[in-house]
Amino acid sequence: MTPKKISNHELHKLLSIYDVYKQERIEDETPFLALLALIEQGRRDHAIWERTCQPGEVIVHEHDHGEDFFIIRSGQTVVIKGDLQNPTILGFRSIGESIGEMALLENRPRSATVIALDVVSLWGFSREAFYQFVRENPSFNLNLMNMLSGRIRKSEEERMRGYAREKKQVVALETLSRQATHDPLTGLFNRRYLDQILYGEIAHAMQSDSMVGILMVDVDHFKQINDKYGHKAGDLMLQKLGELMKNCVRAADIVCRYGGEEFVIVMPGVSEKTVGESAEEIRTRFEKLCVSLQNQEIHATISLGVAIYPLHGSNVDEVFVNADRAMYQAKQKGRNQMMICSTKC
Repeated sequence: MTPKKISNHELHKLLSIYDVYKQERIEDETPFLALLALIEQGRRDHAIWERTCQPGEVIVHEHDHGEDFFIIRSGQTVVIKGDLQNPTILGFRSIGESIGEMALLENRPRSATVIALDVVSLWGFSREAFYQFVRENPSFNLNLMNMLSGRIRKSEEERMRGYAREKKQVVALETLSRQATHDPLTGLFNRRYLDQILYGEIAHAMQSDSMVGILMVDVDHFKQINDKYGHKAGDLMLQKLGELMKNCVRAADIVCRYGGEEFVIVMPGVSEKTVGESAEEIRTRFEKLCVSLQNQEIHATISLGVAIYPLHGSNVDEVFVNADRAMYQAKQKGRNQMMICSTKC
């Protein structure tokens, strides 16, 4: 049967890791060096055989049956666990070290995969040949147990480091994902996320014959707040408004910071009455809100525009534009009020 080999890309990846590891690696004093010396001197029997592996060749597979083991005569190997695309490196083996002895000793499947990093020459042992040597060499048995206990400890330490690295990668990916969809100041969804979900909500409403409410919210005279109290006060005002809106809507509703001092709330499966009541609650509660900064009490108001699919538009763009128009009508009529789109929107 043709030996399995990994791709050149995967081999180069493992070699690059090895280049880093070998700078820090301290060679083990392995009892298998003594066994290797005896074999090389000609003391061998029919149960021992030679094997040569090419770079990238898989010497043993994880989960395979462990009926034999190998001693490395020359070359370098890597011991890995898991998927080759993102492996956990358990260690490296070189001349005089063993491969597969744990599976043989414990009579269980292989716990890891071993791959040749360059041309590797091996002596292979059957279970019977190995135990015969152990019986004939009691001191070897003691040294072997000491070496294996140390190897188990090192493998476990490396496995835990691998898990820690994987966890950091997951956290980093989650952070990047959140940064891509959330506004860093308010913690609300951002415009990019709104663009992603809005068409889906309208499409679902078309299929289920339901409505989707769109609320456009804008802070009145926001530039004056920044000019008078500073941008820190403006940021704090936006954060408080974001918290307030989330507390006034349903869990299924989507609150987004659209840009600057402008916000959008998407309310799937809602009635016209509920949208109007939610918008008015947000307005009145924000009007009463007081932001304190450096012994100053800051107040502001908002203007809101409401449009509902399919009452005020047959698609996303029409509904969105009509909600925006309703909001500007609220501003033109004196601000600090909510306007629901009419047929004149």
